Amino acid sequence: MPILNSEIRSYNIIFTGKKERLIQSLQENNLTQYIFLNDLLMVLYVEANFNENIFNNINQIVWWERSYAMSSLINITNNLLQGVPVRQATDMAYMGNNLYNSLEGRGTVIAIIDSGIDYLNQDFLNEDGSSKILYLWDQESNYKSPPEGMLFGSEFTRDEINEAISNNNGDLSRDEIGTGTVTASIAVSQGKNNINYKGIAPKAELIVVKLRSYISLFKEGRINYQNTDFLVAISYIIKKFKEINRPIILNFTVGTTSGRDISQALLNTFEELYQSGFILVSGAGNQGNTDIHYSGNISNGESVDIDFQVGDDKNLNIIIDGYKVDKFEIALISPFGEISPTISYAPNFSLHTGKFNLENVTYSISYSYPWISTGSMQVSINLKNVYSGIWTLRITGQNVINGEFNAYLPNKNLISDNTRFIDSDSNSTITRYGLLREVITIGTYNTKSNIIWIGSSKGPAETLDMVAPGVDIISNYLDNTFNTATGTGVSSSVVCGVIALLIEFVTNQTEFYRLSIYSEPIKTYLMLGATQKPIYTYPNTSYGYGILNYQNTLQRISENL
Repeated sequence: MPILNSEIRSYNIIFTGKKERLIQSLQENNLTQYIFLNDLLMVLYVEANFNENIFNNINQIVWWERSYAMSSLINITNNLLQGVPVRQATDMAYMGNNLYNSLEGRGTVIAIIDSGIDYLNQDFLNEDGSSKILYLWDQESNYKSPPEGMLFGSEFTRDEINEAISNNNGDLSRDEIGTGTVTASIAVSQGKNNINYKGIAPKAELIVVKLRSYISLFKEGRINYQNTDFLVAISYIIKKFKEINRPIILNFTVGTTSGRDISQALLNTFEELYQSGFILVSGAGNQGNTDIHYSGNISNGESVDIDFQVGDDKNLNIIIDGYKVDKFEIALISPFGEISPTISYAPNFSLHTGKFNLENVTYSISYSYPWISTGSMQVSINLKNVYSGIWTLRITGQNVINGEFNAYLPNKNLISDNTRFIDSDSNSTITRYGLLREVITIGTYNTKSNIIWIGSSKGPAETLDMVAPGVDIISNYLDNTFNTATGTGVSSSVVCGVIALLIEFVTNQTEFYRLSIYSEPIKTYLMLGATQKPIYTYPNTSYGYGILNYQNTLQRISENL
């Protein structure tokens, strides 16, 4: 069952020095629920009423932030009558060339961090009846012990899953939402239930993490995930990468708040993600036709008022990103005209808190400069018990050279339909993990209408790599049924399957292998092979470098052998 958001709070923490000294400091402050992810990054879990000023007492902590919400990049559409099998959508259904037919993703592993998987479904079984799942970590389960070094959940090995399959026991872990099962099906389904719905790489295997889900963070009843749990899941997959010594394609089918420019992120603390054999793929985001983004430009001393409407949400977050050296002053005006104190940059980080008395809304505002992920200003505003109506965000240029800024609300599927910027901008809406250069970022193309899917997040052009089919794609769903799904998480799953085929191909070319199994070369070949419509200039904000073309990509790789 989803966890109430009021029950837990978590933090991403960058630290320095020896872990032993940090552990001692944490214990001295009664902080005992933490996980070290690598030599720079840890996550901390605390009670909801935690006093963040405690961080000032721990010298080893050099930077921290509250965990932020993530949401699914897959929409279940219940449209089987108009659905499209994934191999048909990708023009891979009737390939006559023996080279194409012989590639099925052998030797590769696709890692999924989502809502779990229906491991009893026979489309996730090998020909001998064993599971395609090497490891399954259910972060919500109390069935058995957590993985080594983790605080929660249950880990299941392939042997344990095989035993459950032989006993028709579905109690180890369940996918109640279905998006994880959809992701796995698109990439690796064997097509036993229906040969027409075979996945892209049916011989690839899986590592699955079922994320802890939280409920009612912003709008009542909406399910979200937390990026602390997501980062812990990545560290778990890295450990398995070291153990199995096989190529892993890590698929991001959940996304963070949108952004414009990320030069580095917490992912950069994981050195293993950039080694040969580890490929990162992300859906671009499903915010292309939403109104969660505002962009503007101001000069030094100038002020601009940005209106945003709040619907029936419980809470709300707003993030404001500056550009490079620019600094801004921030104030918030409530629907009844109350104005918060103006928040300016100060060298010593502090959390500004207060209350709008007429609306009974509490707020906290954090000002980071330079923010660790961009080197620029970032301000995060949290409104608790938020009041419905028209709010105003006042931004004033304090020390401005460029003047560009961007403001973001949470992903639309987490908030009320009526919560929006009045004057929004659909560009620069890619999920923040998708902005990293090392990540292959995928938008969604509608093969039924031969145009971009309206919900696909837009770049700047340099942040979107390409688009792939992802509208009403038929896949396995819950309880041995089929369903259709749409979204950039569907498209990233398609590309993960294609990459598994490409890796199988290049691993047979021994001299080429070691140089090829990095995200950057794979990304380059996908770009070179992409179909480009002559009416557009590439790269562009909607298509990146074009539309996925598996056959052409394989041909481009062959030309370089």
